[in-house]
Amino acid sequence: MLPKSSFLRGFAFAGFAWAVVGTTRAETTFYQARIAPILDRHCVSCHGPEKQKAKLRLDSFEAVLRGAESGAIVKPGDARGSELFRRITLPASDDEVMPTDGKPLLSKDEIRNIELWIVGGASATKVVADFPGAPSLSRFKPAEPARAPDWRPRASEIAALEAKLHVRLIPRSQVPTDGLVLRTASSPGRCDDSALAALASVAPLIVEAELARTRVTDAGVVALAAWENLRAVDLTRTAVTSAGLAPLSRLRLLESLNLTDTAVDDTGVSALRTMPSLRRLWLHGTRVTPPAGEGG
Repeated sequence: MLPKSSFLRGFAFAGFAWAVVGTTRAETTFYQARIAPILDRHCVSCHGPEKQKAKLRLDSFEAVLRGAESGAIVKPGDARGSELFRRITLPASDDEVMPTDGKPLLSKDEIRNIELWIVGGASATKVVADFPGAPSLSRFKPAEPARAPDWRPRASEIAALEAKLHVRLIPRSQVPTDGLVLRTASSPGRCDDSALAALASVAPLIVEAELARTRVTDAGVVALAAWENLRAVDLTRTAVTSAGLAPLSRLRLLESLNLTDTAVDDTGVSALRTMPSLRRLWLHGTRVTPPAGEGG
C-alpha cells in the first residue's frame, strides 16, 4: 500500500491525447475505449503533463503501469490488491478517497470497468469484446460554451499563487474551460485586498469567488471588478460597504452576489438591481430596506 502522503489526493478532469497502445487487432482496445476516458475525465489534471504529484502520471497506458514514486498502483489480475482500485472505492468521507477536494467520485460503471480491466490482466491489447460483462459508459454531455480560458497551461503559476497567498483555486468542473473557483474557507483571515490584487494575472480564469469572512474591504472590490468572467461572489461578513459596491456593476456576467451580514444599504445596492445578468442577490443582515410585506 502506498503511504498516505505519496499518492495524489485529488483527481480532476483534464483533456489529453493518450498514447495509442500497439496492437495487432483492428478493434479499439478496452484500455483505449473504456479506461483511458475514465482517467482522462477524473485524474489527468493532477496526474498528467502539467502535474505529477507523487511522480504519478495517468495519461498513458505505460505511465499507469509504471506507477508512482512509491511503487505500482495496478497489480494485473488483482483488483483488490491494486492501490488505484482501493482509492476509487473508498467512502466519500475517507481522507484517502480518489478523487477528493469535493470533485465527483467515479460512477459504479466506471469503477466496474476499471475492476474488470485489472482482473483481466490490465491488458494493453484486449478489446472491448473480451469484456462482455463490462457496463457501457454514459455519454459525456455536449460541450458548453467556455466560461473562461483553459486553466491547464497556467497550472504551475496557479500552484505558486496558491502557496504564496494561502488560497485555493479549484476547477469548477471536469471541463477545463469551465473556470476556477477561488476558495478561502480554510483560512479566511489570510485573504485580504492585497491577495485579490495579487491574483490579477489569473483573474480571467476565475468564475466564482468565495470570500465570506475574509478581510476584504471596498479596495478589494475594485480588484474584483476587473475579473471579467466572474459569475458568483460571496462577500458574507466582510467589511464591504455601500460606498465600494459601484465597481461591481461593471461585471456583465455576474449572476450571484451574497452580501449577507455586511454594512451595505439601499444606496449601495440600487445600481446592482439593474444589472441584467444578476439573478440572485442575498441581503440578509444588511441595512437594505426589505420589500413591502417582508420582515426586517
